[in-house]
Amino acid sequence: MRMIIKLAQRVFLLVAILSVLVKGEGKNNTPYNISRDLDMKIAGISGGLLLGSMLMDYTPMDLSEIAGLKPSDVPDYDSRAIDNWNVGSIKMSDLLLFSSIAVPGLLMFDQEIRSDYRNFSLVWAQSLFLTLGFTNFTKVLVGRPRPYLYADNASNNYKLKKDNRKSFFSGHTSISAVSWFLMASMYEDYRPRSNISPYLWASAFLVPAYTAYCRYDAGKHFFSDVVAGYLVGSAIGVLVPKWYTKNNNKVNLSFILQPTGKIKTRLAY
Repeated sequence: MRMIIKLAQRVFLLVAILSVLVKGEGKNNTPYNISRDLDMKIAGISGGLLLGSMLMDYTPMDLSEIAGLKPSDVPDYDSRAIDNWNVGSIKMSDLLLFSSIAVPGLLMFDQEIRSDYRNFSLVWAQSLFLTLGFTNFTKVLVGRPRPYLYADNASNNYKLKKDNRKSFFSGHTSISAVSWFLMASMYEDYRPRSNISPYLWASAFLVPAYTAYCRYDAGKHFFSDVVAGYLVGSAIGVLVPKWYTKNNNKVNLSFILQPTGKIKTRLAY
């Protein structure tokens, strides 16, 4: 996940440079109403989740702990992933991840979108880092061992990787999903009558699904891991642009202290 964050930072550095070099036309036909209140809420949630994931205690599994894993402890619907191991699928999923992160930037070739690059870049950044926050926080909180730890297909050196307890949920899938669904959603906001939109939505459904399959086939994730990653990424990719659309940027975040002493978070929009 640290690799994903570094790549995301480079992408947005490139966007910032392009924003300076590209001369916007100053049009007022942006579909988004940028609200500082909404900005702070989303950024606060994202930052809090990322910070929380770094502050939580996380220790990778060692060989003795790995040897104690029992396939019988894996739910039936996830058990088939235990025997999966495919280096080719690992490489393909990495390629799909890296290319997906930059996908929304392709919309900058559209003159109307390019003229609104500041709002566009903000929505893009908020969506990506909110997904990163939820993904990384959940990975550390759950601490689920990866499927390949249960079998002997992977080498011990690979099994001892620092992320061997970050199976739930799939970051490759969630980042791919948020990127593709964000592109389709934002393009439709800028070009609601475009004939290209159906093809973008089709790509948004298919590419993250293929990314999920590669992560499953690689033995890096269980079926439930990739399904959860797909749902989280696609939901954020659609919802964040909608929150920013004009007359629809009401987001309420509240914290409720339960009788048990636990704090419950409620997000309404």
